[in-house]
Amino acid sequence: MNKEPQLSFSNAQRWRIGANVLVSILAAVVVLVAVNILSARHYRTWDVAGGSDPSLAPLTLRVLGAVTNRVEVTVLFDRRSPTFSSVSRLLERMVRRSAWLQVEYVDYIRFPARAEKVRADLNLLPSDTGDRVIFHSKDRTRVVYARDLSEYDYSQMLTQRTIRRIAFKGEQLFASALFGLIDADPVTVYCLQGHGEQDPEDTDDQMGFSNLKNSLEELNLKVKTLVLDSNTIPADCRLLVVANPTSPLSSAEVAIIQNYLSRGGRMLAQFTFSSLFRPPTGLEAMLENWGVRVGRNYLVDRAQNDSDEPGVSILGEFSDHPIVKPLRRSRLYMVAPRSMELIAAGSADTNPPKVTPLLFTGEGGVAVSPRKEHERQGRLPAAVAIERPGGVLAGVGLPGTRIVVVGDSLFLGNKLIDQLANSDFARLSVNWLLDRDLLLGGIGPQAIREFTLTLTQAQMRSVRWLFLGVIPGSVFLFGGWIWYRRRF
Repeated sequence: MNKEPQLSFSNAQRWRIGANVLVSILAAVVVLVAVNILSARHYRTWDVAGGSDPSLAPLTLRVLGAVTNRVEVTVLFDRRSPTFSSVSRLLERMVRRSAWLQVEYVDYIRFPARAEKVRADLNLLPSDTGDRVIFHSKDRTRVVYARDLSEYDYSQMLTQRTIRRIAFKGEQLFASALFGLIDADPVTVYCLQGHGEQDPEDTDDQMGFSNLKNSLEELNLKVKTLVLDSNTIPADCRLLVVANPTSPLSSAEVAIIQNYLSRGGRMLAQFTFSSLFRPPTGLEAMLENWGVRVGRNYLVDRAQNDSDEPGVSILGEFSDHPIVKPLRRSRLYMVAPRSMELIAAGSADTNPPKVTPLLFTGEGGVAVSPRKEHERQGRLPAAVAIERPGGVLAGVGLPGTRIVVVGDSLFLGNKLIDQLANSDFARLSVNWLLDRDLLLGGIGPQAIREFTLTLTQAQMRSVRWLFLGVIPGSVFLFGGWIWYRRRF
């Protein structure tokens, strides 16, 4: 008689084996979760492409460390944009450093309804379209536009009409936007009016300064207009903007501005070539006391213009001053800027100002007088920065004085401010004038590396056969060999 087969394992043994398997699975899950938690908190990143160090700059980390409230970051972008990948990678690194950042990606091409809701929630104008990154916290909003995120090489624009994207400036701009959200109450900038100056409320395409006003407000600044009908400049004035006065200031008004500057005031002064055909404004003589002579001429760069007539010049020769260090590979559009000349300060001062050129023409620069006479030639300054350290007056400590003088104001008008690096120059100048050194240096643009692969027709055929024939065929043959071994 056949005996009944004996079971290899009893019920108790099967339960023990099942329990061991379950415990092993749970242990593996716990280890996996623990490893993920540790890797999220303690991680290292490497750039396998061989590019620059992907870690954030110390200044960016300082700004992120100062964020103590939730910041909603909305990336309103077409994902097909060449800038999108750089933006997303940068934000991923910033989110790892600050849990207060909440990022949402909205592709307005694929999800127009969601994009419209974002615009409505943040009170964006319907006409304000295009790629941008929006930082919002409480009642403050800062917008970084895609057009400002890249640095371009314009050296071949005139000869070959080509423009290359060479660097990504997202870290600097994102840190600036966050700083604007966490900064204290906005400081006040006054724009002088009453002498034909360009108006921050004017939306005119040529002479209006409304776009400049918007840029300043994005830096957490409050922009007001000022008419000098009193004996002093308001106490809350942190920066005075004097943009292209077309009629002379009275001696009393010049004295008010001089007194404001001597007590540690800050000023951005701009002129245009058209003022050459009018009487001096009075600012020219005052600036000579600060070591700068504004030329009664305008600059033409012979490398770009064959005529002595006033025209647009592309200037890209910069000094080592903190204002223009981040712009070394950039260019500015200017319309026949007046020349700047460094001279000895006009008044005997135990604390003389330091004057530093910011922007030059090329070696082919020519200073042309209204009578078309060539007064100077060579590498000529079109903008300067003036700085006098703080001191003591009548026993009272005074902050240092800072002034930026530019030979053109049209380049910051509504038509040209968004061209080339004009808006960057405006932001950097204002940040330096207001001692916002955090937003000046230490966060450089990230270079974009380009690779060119040149193949002959024979090499192209080899690559095509490799991807279309060899690789799929190898997988097919390997699968067939496995089937044969198992079948026979």
